[in-house]
Amino acid sequence: MELKPDIRYAIRVVFTLTGLNKPVSIAWLAEKTGIALRAVELIHSALKRNGLTTSAVGAKGGIKLAVPLAEITLGGLVEIFDGGIEFSICSGKKTNECPDKQKCAMRSVWNGLSARIQQKLNSISLEEIFQDYVENPSKTMRRAACIADRLLQP
Repeated sequence: MELKPDIRYAIRVVFTLTGLNKPVSIAWLAEKTGIALRAVELIHSALKRNGLTTSAVGAKGGIKLAVPLAEITLGGLVEIFDGGIEFSICSGKKTNECPDKQKCAMRSVWNGLSARIQQKLNSISLEEIFQDYVENPSKTMRRAACIADRLLQP
């Protein structure tokens, strides 16, 4: 399983906004994150629509986080940018496209597995990930592996 670029970019945007005491422009955010301006605009739009960022116009305007990192979960970002975890077409929002949905014995398995992994992702706050990175950046890769292990535990 791989996080889509929008989710990875959103995490980068949120981490960049963390701890700032004033709103910043989209152009500044694009420059600091190395993400294309248009992509930052789209990410901010999705985050704002879901109450995670706010924006103001004017000379002192810009973007800032609307909620603490502890209230933003990895699962929430997966929901926003990818519609949640879907292990098969029958476990997601496109259920009607499955030609075997009436007789498929695996449908409940995929639905259950998708729900369990989404629930695990919902339990991982960005604050937890951010603190690990800030406290010991050299362990970030090991931490990512630990998070992956947690996802696979029942």
